[in-house]
This record gives sequence, C-alpha cells and structure tokens, in this order.
Amino acid sequence: MNSATAGRARRADARRNYEALLTAGKSVFAESGTEAPLEEVARRAGVGQGTLYRQFPTREHLFAAIMSETIDLLDRTARDLLAAPDPWDALVRWLRLYDESAACYQGMTRRVAEGVADDASPVAAACAPMRASFGQLFDRARAAGLVRPDLTALQLFTMISALPKDPTSGTTIPPYLDVVLKGIRP
Repeated sequence: MNSATAGRARRADARRNYEALLTAGKSVFAESGTEAPLEEVARRAGVGQGTLYRQFPTREHLFAAIMSETIDLLDRTARDLLAAPDPWDALVRWLRLYDESAACYQGMTRRVAEGVADDASPVAAACAPMRASFGQLFDRARAAGLVRPDLTALQLFTMISALPKDPTSGTTIPPYLDVVLKGIRP
C-alpha cells in the first residue's frame, strides 16, 4: 500500500467514524437530551473516546453537526418566507417551525440560544446563515410596523428558545408561545 492509498483509507475510515458518531449522537440526544454523556455516544458508535474528540472536540461541535440539517431547513424556510405577502404571518410561521424543530432533543433550544449568543461557539458558526435569514425576516416585520421597535431579532430568538417545554413532547407548553407573539406586537 503506497502513501496515497493509505491516506485515502484513513480518510474513508475517518468519514465512517464521523457518520457513526453523528448517528449515535442523534440517537443518544433523542433519548437523553443534549446533556447526555458523550461516552455513550462513542460507545454506540463503536469508537473510542479519542476518536470522538478528534472528530468533535467539544459537545458543541457534535451538537452543531447533528443540527446541521435542521439549521439548513430553518434557513431555507426563512429565505422562502421573505417573499410571503404578509410579513407578520411569515415571522410567526418561522417562529413556530423553529419551536417545533426544537422538540427533537431535550435541551436543544437552550443549547442553540446559548451557542448563538456566543460568537466563538461552533453552534453560532453553524447557525450564522439561519440567524441572518431570520434577522431579515424579523427586520421585514419590524419595518412594516408589526413588531415592537425596541426588540431585536436575537432577543426574540432567545425568548422563544427559553420558553418552557413539555418534558414528554419537547414542544413549548401552551400558551407561552402565543403570549410571546402577542407581546412583541407594538
């Protein structure tokens, strides 16, 4: 085996480990929440902890990778909703989708809110496109006079993230989301 072949084999092996860790991470986080032991993720992936930490140096790196599909969906939806005729309806639809997407993993919204607020976090980097497109959606509603002028997109995002969740479904407990939505109107 020459060095080029050995390099490709390692890359393929590393890619398999990466995918196994993502699959295991999704399963463990779905069962036990985002604070689940990372050792369990490595065990289920069939790799050692060293491999886990080479692929994902921190919990936030793993979480950002797991959430990439959801983040992409939320970003794409926000960009699509920018063309919706009613800016308020578009904003509310996106916020409800964000809230529903948080039901995948217990503790997800808190982790996203903390990560987005910390510019150095891998979660903030992963969420940057979604945050920007949501900001445009928010700004459009505010420019139309539909959102309080003293509120920022990040403040609203953080409020929605902090709403109390039903422990069994992971969704926001009624009527909290509706109360926040009514409270952000001018």
